[in-house]
Amino acid sequence: MGNEHVRASDADREKIVERLRTAMNEGRLNLAEFDDRVQQVYTARTYGELSPILSDLPAVRDQPGAARAGRVPPWVLIMWTPWVFVNILCVVIWLATGAGYFWPFWVEVPWGLALCIPTVIGITVARNQAQRPPE
Repeated sequence: MGNEHVRASDADREKIVERLRTAMNEGRLNLAEFDDRVQQVYTARTYGELSPILSDLPAVRDQPGAARAGRVPPWVLIMWTPWVFVNILCVVIWLATGAGYFWPFWVEVPWGLALCIPTVIGITVARNQAQRPPE
């Protein structure tokens, strides 16, 4: 027994419209075809009425590595956040006490250099894993 008689939800329709938008951006549909199909999507009531709308378009391939390749891993942000706030506090204290010898340097630089090592290694490893083809 298939799903063609099951009623489609608004979320299902939005997913299909998003796939149509992607196809239009890729040049697979022109604006008139896109508009025509979007109208069909919003008038469709069941999955059976929705499936022909995407039948001549290629299936969407998931590329998890490509989506994450340009992003900074969350652990890097977590690791650097205390460094930023502590150094802001040190500079504020330095300014409030007369801005003499810049002693916050001794907090910022060694700690920052110590954080640079795992950051560079971690980002390099993450990018290499993202570029590696799936096995």
